[in-house]
Amino acid sequence: MLNDIKTMAVHSGSFHADDVFCVAMMQSIVDDLEIIRTRDEDILKKCDIVADVGGGKYDHHDLNKRLRPDGIPYCAFGLLWQDYGNDYIRKNFSFLCEDKVQDIVDKIAVNFITELDANDNGVDIIKCDYPIMTLSKIIDTFAPHGSYDIDKYFFKAVDFATHLLNVVVSKEVRYYDDLEYIQDLLRSQDTSCGYLVLDKRISWKEPLLLCDTNKAIKFVVYEDLSQKWMVQNVPIVLGEFHARAYLPKSWAGLSQQELDVVTGIDGCIFCHPARFLCGNSTKEGAIKLAKLALAQC
Repeated sequence: MLNDIKTMAVHSGSFHADDVFCVAMMQSIVDDLEIIRTRDEDILKKCDIVADVGGGKYDHHDLNKRLRPDGIPYCAFGLLWQDYGNDYIRKNFSFLCEDKVQDIVDKIAVNFITELDANDNGVDIIKCDYPIMTLSKIIDTFAPHGSYDIDKYFFKAVDFATHLLNVVVSKEVRYYDDLEYIQDLLRSQDTSCGYLVLDKRISWKEPLLLCDTNKAIKFVVYEDLSQKWMVQNVPIVLGEFHARAYLPKSWAGLSQQELDVVTGIDGCIFCHPARFLCGNSTKEGAIKLAKLALAQC
């Protein structure tokens, strides 16, 4: 029972993303949780929950590792998430319908924790010719060099991880509202025009790719955080730049008056050289850009 958890132990000394996120998660579930960094077995035995050390349920440093469905071994955080991910979401997102909780737990395990599980178990899943600054490496940058109070830097990393975990889960929670909004727009707007106009700022790519099975929408028009209106192309696959359509080549790299002249539309701001994004100062101007881009595809 969560009410019985008062103390948590992780190992002392150097730290990594695994033990950092273990503490970040459990502190977000259990109020006033005492964190003890130690390898002293006598102290470990007295703690209510122990992770990444001690040889118990949440220590993955043995030969008989518990494996994820994809065959990657769980790290301590991955193991804790399996048991306490539901509690994390219920505590921090209490408004969420219960039928959505397990779905989000599963999505976080795949979309967020996979790299951490793999890295802390020595499994190389990132193949690239260039160095990639992974989340595990970012957490490593918090570790001090030389004779410092390492616990101080550990808890700085925990603060970072606490905020990041909340932001990542928040995005998955918002997905359901975003999905419903996109479904409503696809029913209410004429999709044969090839573009979709958003009246509020949402994460639209994933729900649109799921709902627009006919691939009718080539561009999305939306207001950005600077209150300018953007026209962005729709990717073919989530997370990739290959798109259903591109802005005209003659627009690439142009801005303001130069783009006004080429398009014949006032109020233009810029067109990205890669032709996936352009902007206008008004909603009407952005819609005109979308229509013109579709006409020239």
